[in-house]
Order: sequence, then C-alpha cells, then structure tokens
Amino acid sequence: MPVKTKKTTKAKRSKKVKKPAVRATTSKAKRTKTLATKKSPKKAAAKTSPAKKTAKSHKQGKRKPIGPSAKTAANNRVTKTAKESTAWKVSPEISQSVVDIDIWKKGDLKIEHMKVYRSGWIIVDQLPDLSGYNPDEGINIFKDFELVEHRLLDGSEETSFFPKELPLEECERLMTLSKAELVDEGWAIESATRFSGPLVVEEV
Repeated sequence: MPVKTKKTTKAKRSKKVKKPAVRATTSKAKRTKTLATKKSPKKAAAKTSPAKKTAKSHKQGKRKPIGPSAKTAANNRVTKTAKESTAWKVSPEISQSVVDIDIWKKGDLKIEHMKVYRSGWIIVDQLPDLSGYNPDEGINIFKDFELVEHRLLDGSEETSFFPKELPLEECERLMTLSKAELVDEGWAIESATRFSGPLVVEEV
C-alpha cells in the first residue's frame, strides 16, 4: 500500500509540471498571431496605395482641359475644309454682255430667238481655264462650264431672226406659238446662254 501511494503522488507532480509548459507555448502562439495580424494590414496598405494613386492620376488625366495642340489641330481641319469648298464666280465685265439664245430647227430652216440681259453670273467649283477665251465670240456657259449655280438679271431686248424662205405671215404666226406648239409642228430647239466681252473671275 505505501508503494502505490508514492506512485500516485509522482504522477500528479508530473502533470503539474507539464501544464505550465503548455500554457507558455500557447501564449507564444497567441503573441505571434497577434503580431502577424497587426503587421499584415500595414503591408496590404502599402501594396494598395500605389494602385490608388495610379487610378487617381488616370482620372485626373481624363479631366485635363484641351491644350493648345488640340485647338491647333481643330483649326487646321476647319481651314482645310474651307479650302476644299472654295468656288469661283464668273461674270461679264461689261453690261448687257449676257445673251440667251434659242435656235429652232426644222429641216433646212432655222429660227434664232435672242434675249439680252443686263448682267449675270455663274458659280463653278474649279478655277476656269480661260487661256483660249475669245471675248468677241464669247463662251457658252452651259456647255463649257460645270455650273454649281447661275443667274441672269434684267432681261431687256428680244430679237428673232427668221429664214428668208419663210413669208412674213408665217413668221408672225410662228411668233405667237408656244414652245410646246412649235415642237408639235416638228421644230426642234437648241438653247445656249453666252457670256461675251472681258470676264471677271472672283474667288468666293
């Protein structure tokens, strides 16, 4: 019996010695975890801060006002478009140098009806080449130009020329007919509008 009592006492003592060791280990583990937890947010913050700065710099870049280079480029585009859309105005320098001519033909017969205008002008999209222009002969504006726009102002004189083969009564009758009635009687029309004399070319 005394031997058994001694063994029990030793077992109890050994257990008491081991318990503080376990506590010490546990407290160290808690401390390391606490330190790791405290240190990790700082590292994360350090890593994320450059990204935030980069994002802010990108946002500020979008809000950047238009600089002189961008304005200059825009002005250059506007100037280029204006040059491409340049047109020229052509008009006779002398008054009553615009003639509208209707030529009616039927077989060998020809009737010319001319109307003189005080002035007129045309707009073309290309600079006209007038190197071979003869002021005395004039120029057919609808045949020799590609017109963008045209206008004839203040028609005054009207003159008709009939062939000698036609009697006076027939000439007077034809004068009373409309264009549609002349076509019905077999007459075909050719029209021309001519500028004559010196011409003025202006950029518009």
